[in-house]
Formats: sequence, C-alpha cells, structure tokens
Amino acid sequence: MRLTDHTDYSLRVLMYLNQEKRLITLNELAEKLDLSKNNLIKVSNQLAKLGFIETTKGRTGGLLIKDGTSRKTIADIVMQTEESFYMAECFSEKRCECTFLKNCQLNVTLKSALRAFMDSLAKTTIDDVTPKKRA
Repeated sequence: MRLTDHTDYSLRVLMYLNQEKRLITLNELAEKLDLSKNNLIKVSNQLAKLGFIETTKGRTGGLLIKDGTSRKTIADIVMQTEESFYMAECFSEKRCECTFLKNCQLNVTLKSALRAFMDSLAKTTIDDVTPKKRA
C-alpha cells in the first residue's frame, strides 16, 4: 500500500508541529521539511478543517498543533487524509470489469491486508513517531 504525498506531508507537518509545540510559519515548515509552500498551504488548510491544527493569518501568523492531536493515531489521520483505499479496481464503487470478480480470493486477501495495515497504524500515535527534540 502506498500513501499519497498529501497524507505523507500531513503526517510530517503534524510531527514537526508536535516536536516544536510553538507557532510555526509556512516558510519555516517549507524549509525544515523541504516541501513547497504551495503543498503546505493545501495540507495545512485540510489539517485545520479536520481540527488537527490551528492557523492564524498575518505577519505574526502560523500553524500550531491542537491539544489532543498528538494522541491521535496514525490510522485516525490516514483515514481522514487519504482520498481512497482502492488497492485494485474491485475496491471502487464503479463497475468492475475483472473476469475473476465472482469467485475472487484476491479481493478478500487485499481487504484483509488493508485491515491489518490500518490495525497496525491504529496502535501508534503522532507522539510515538515524533522524534524527540535535541537539547
């Protein structure tokens, strides 16, 4: 399974904000995470809408992780930032043209693998994956 860049960037932003625990500008984030400011604007807008971060505008504005976000599991975040979990055509809502669909065990196996993947992510929080800040 491969996560989208958007989810990857979302996790990185949350980890950095969790590590710093202070107001962070988009410019600082772009520099520290080596990501484009445009990508970070999209990511931060969604994270704010989802209630993971607070944003303030203006010269003294920036991003701040909200209380409780550090205890969210990676699964909580991934479930809200990923567009879909279609691992194969038969996962989508659309009509599937697969000739094996009626008796397919691959679909069952992939669904089981996805459940195991998400169950694993549900055991880890943002706090667990945030590197400790060096003194």
